[in-house]
Parts: sequence; structure tokens; C-alpha cells
Amino acid sequence: MSFLTKIGRRRTRQLIHSGVLVAVGSLFTLLVVFIQPFTSINWWLSDQLFMPESPSPNIVVVGIDDATLETYGKWSEWQRKLHAQAIDNLSKADARVIGLDILFADSSVDDSVLANSIENAGNVVLPVVGVEPLPWSETEITYERFLLPTEPLRQASVYLGHANIVSDGDGVVRRLPLVGNSDSGQTYPAFALVVLHTLFSKPLPEEYLVQNNELHLLDRDIPVDASGSLRVNFTSVADSYKGLSYGDVIAGNFDPEVVKHKVVLVGMTATGELDAWMTPVSASRMPGVWIHANAMDTILRQRFLVDTSKGNTLLVLLLLVLITGLVLPRLKLKWGGMLVTGLFVGYLVAVFIAFDNGYIMNVLYPLMLLPIAYVTSVLCVVIAEQSDRQLIRDLFGRYVSPQVATEIIGLADTGMLKLGGEQRMVSILFADIRGFTEICEQMMPGDVVNILNSYLSIMMKRILDNEGMVNKFAGDNIMAVWNAPQLQQEHANLAVKAAWEAQQAIMERQRDDPSLPRVQFGIGVNTGEALAGNVGSLGRAEYTVIGDAVNMASRICGATPGGEVWIGPDTYRQVMDCVEVEELEPQFFKGKAEPVAVFRILRLV
Repeated sequence: MSFLTKIGRRRTRQLIHSGVLVAVGSLFTLLVVFIQPFTSINWWLSDQLFMPESPSPNIVVVGIDDATLETYGKWSEWQRKLHAQAIDNLSKADARVIGLDILFADSSVDDSVLANSIENAGNVVLPVVGVEPLPWSETEITYERFLLPTEPLRQASVYLGHANIVSDGDGVVRRLPLVGNSDSGQTYPAFALVVLHTLFSKPLPEEYLVQNNELHLLDRDIPVDASGSLRVNFTSVADSYKGLSYGDVIAGNFDPEVVKHKVVLVGMTATGELDAWMTPVSASRMPGVWIHANAMDTILRQRFLVDTSKGNTLLVLLLLVLITGLVLPRLKLKWGGMLVTGLFVGYLVAVFIAFDNGYIMNVLYPLMLLPIAYVTSVLCVVIAEQSDRQLIRDLFGRYVSPQVATEIIGLADTGMLKLGGEQRMVSILFADIRGFTEICEQMMPGDVVNILNSYLSIMMKRILDNEGMVNKFAGDNIMAVWNAPQLQQEHANLAVKAAWEAQQAIMERQRDDPSLPRVQFGIGVNTGEALAGNVGSLGRAEYTVIGDAVNMASRICGATPGGEVWIGPDTYRQVMDCVEVEELEPQFFKGKAEPVAVFRILRLV
């Protein structure tokens, strides 16, 4: 006996159910962890975790806005003494650091004037820009070369930092590379890093070593990804930082207290400029200077975000697979749905809590796994229920006829399985072994059962072959019904045909097997009105037919000699064209005041 047989059908089904859930969940886990489909959707979901937050009050953004361009003309035609004037005004207002997100790559006659202002301020940071990025590397971001400010401006500035911004595959900026390299070996820290080093009067390190996915800079362990990029913890929209118009700064028309002892970032904010990017918290493109401000804010206030690793996502998925695989098969669908809903909501809460603590968990894959597991569980239950229905039909078929099994299941499905029935014209067959009592006295009980099974199986086969319903067995007696529960136009013909064929089959079997004990059946068939339906009690009911026609069939069977088939008058009237009979003397039956005509079947025609 196999293991599954020993533990029982219900337990086996639970094990198979669990196995299917674990298999589907594990396959899904391997797929999403190592192939990582729907990455853009996962990024978008993680973007929804950002909540509006007050920015650092120590960062001020000075925008080269539409009003500034309207006042001073086309950007490409500006004289650099305007920038010198702005730096002088910011320096007089005691700005702590001035970061110009403006690339002065071409020489100008005003370079000396601008360089003088930068040098006098002593706290101006200028950008460099990497061009022609080389094929993506998981360990660093490399460019073919860097565009640098002109020589006088480089010499005058306190530091240089790369101002490159890199978007993800969906065009949204979520991280900023903290170190940029060129193909020739040049290395520049990020513009945001350089501004902060200037703020804290910290010299730039000679090299930038990533250890345990962290860069130790500014007395902080800054988490970075494999490419050395910082996950920016964005505050809200661009105007959240204190801001000034660059035109007002040039003209000196601003409140010095706004920039006093603050980090001041100057960058292009005018409409339609190329330095604009999509971010997780903006519905439209935002200026690059604002992204640098958010990166500085992240580092300055140590609001670091860390994407959880593939390993952590794998562990979470496997834990959910284990929970759903072990628990769902043991719960009803309603409770299973509540469990999955609870896990779904619980994971969402965990995602938000983790985000508030600086960890970005994978939002999509676990939330995809849970409904997939539940749908798989539902499918398993549906398949199991279909299997159970078939099992019930098979079991019913061993104890009641397939027609009765179908009728009971159909009534149960429609909620109509209740006591009661309907009047219907039926044909009833009774068959009984003659001299059965004497046979039982002469044989062992086991041998008697074997003989009964042999002969009754012959009877049952002929009844079923002729579309009859084997209604019940009672010792050596068998009762079959036609035209209930299913309608049959030729029910009398079918009943008589089944009775005659059964007698012929018994005789043939006895000729073929001389060792088989000889017994004879008397078979009676009668047709008439009867009540067909469920009879019994609310606790236990039986589908059967009852009425005078049934009793008459039983009486006719009792009077029929072994090896013969007798039929009642109503049956004869319906089959008279199909059989050859001998009309017998009218018989007196119990419960009948008048004798009843009966007919012995001689042969079928």
C-alpha cells in the first residue's frame, strides 16, 4: 500500500494542494528574482512611497528663470560679468557655499572678471560634465571625456564636481552617481558631494573606495549601489526649497538673510530648457539643479535610502510561498481569501514602515505572488471538487444506479434535494432467486455471497444495458425501475427486454460454467402509476418509487416460476407488438379483490 493511500484521500489532497502552491510560488519566485520582469512597474510603485516632506532650510535654489532671461536676454549672449556680479552679491550676503550649476566650457573676454569674483568669494564650486558615456558597467559610470570650465575659472574655483544626471530605464531619475570617471582615468566626485565638502571645509579624498556598498565621506557612511550611485530621497516639488530669481541676485534685489550662511545653488529653471528631468515626486520635468539640491539634502540630513537586495526579496517571496503553501490548503476559500488579504495589507504596511526607516523593499513581486497563490489555490479547490463529484458519482454507482446518483447530485446543486416526489408512469422489475433459503442452509455465508454477486452482476448488467435504474437489493431480490428519474418513452419495452435478456444470460452462463451452482430467478414486470422521489427522513432519504404498481410487480415476481418472466396487464398492452406471450390464468394477489391477468414471455419479436 502506497504512502498516499495510507494517509487517506483528504490528507493526500492537501499534500498535493500544498505541492502545487509551493511549485507555482517557487517558479514565480525564480522568474522574478533572476529575470526581474515588470521592472518599470516596480519602480513606479516604489515612487508612490515618497510623501511630501519639508526640505533642508540650509539649501537655497537660485533659478535662472523666465523672468531673468526676459530681463537679460538670450542665455547664449550673456556676458560673464553678470555672473561675477551675482557671485559678488551672494558673497556679500554671506552665502556659505555657492554652487554654480553652469558649465563655462568656452572662453570669454569676461573670464578674468568672473575668475576674480570666484577667487574673492573663495567658496564657489563649478561643474564638469561627462560626455559620450561608455557601455554600462555595474561597478562604475564612465565617460569618454569631461567638459571642463576654462582654465582661469578652474583655477579660481574651490572645487570641481561632475553634474551628470542619469535616469533609469523608464526615464525617471532616482539615483545620482557620486563618482564619475573618464576613459583616460580622470575621476570627479559629484557636484553635490563637492558642495558639501566645501560646506564642511573638508578636503576631497584622494580616492573613493566603496566598502560594503558604502562610501565613507563627510563623517557619514553613504549607501550606494553597485555603480556607486546614491538613491536620492526626494522631498517634494521644485518650489519646496527656498528660492530666488537669478535676475534679482544679479541686481542685488533680494533679502540677504535668505542666503546668509546657506548653501546656494544656481541653475537653469527656465521653461523649455534641456536640463530638466522626471523624478519620482513630480508630474512634469524638473530642473537638474533641484535634483542636485535633493541629493545634497539626502546626504546632509542623512536621509539615506537603500534598495533591498535580491537576496532579501528572495527570502520574502519564499516565506510567502511557505505560508500560502502550508496554510491555504487547510482553509476554506473565504478564510483563505482573508489570509491572503491580510498578508497583502501587512506587506504593504511593512513596505511603508521600511521606507520610513530608509529601506526600499520590492513592492511588486510579493504583491503579485499573493493573488497568484490564491488563484492557484482556488483552481486546486475547483479541480478537487470536480474530482470529488466524480468520486461521489462513482461511489453512488456502486451502491445506487448512475441515474439516481445523477438525480441526487443535480437536485443538490439546485437546492431542491428534499423529501417528496411526483406521480409518474413507470415500469418496475423484480427478480428473486427461487429456493434461496435452502441454498443458504447448505452453503457457507461467504460462498452464498459469491453466488449472489455472480448472478446479480448478470442481472444488473442487463438492466443497465437497457437503461434501467437498479433501485435496490434486498438479499436475493433486485428491484429496477424505468422512466424514473429520467423520462423514457419505451420504458415498458426496455424493462421486458432487460428481464428476458437476463434470463437468457443466466442460462448461458450456467452452460459455460458447470461449476457454478444452479439457481433460477423468477422475474416479474409491471407498469403503472407510482410516486417517484425521495422517501425517508430529513436525516436519511432514499430515491425510490412507491405505489400499487410497485407492489403488483413484487407480487407477480413472487408468483413467477424460476427461469421465467411474467408481466402484468398494463405492461402487456404497451409491449404486445414486441413480444410473444402466453396468457396465463388470472392470478389472485394479496390486496386485490379481483384476479389479475398475467402473461408469460415466450420470446422477443
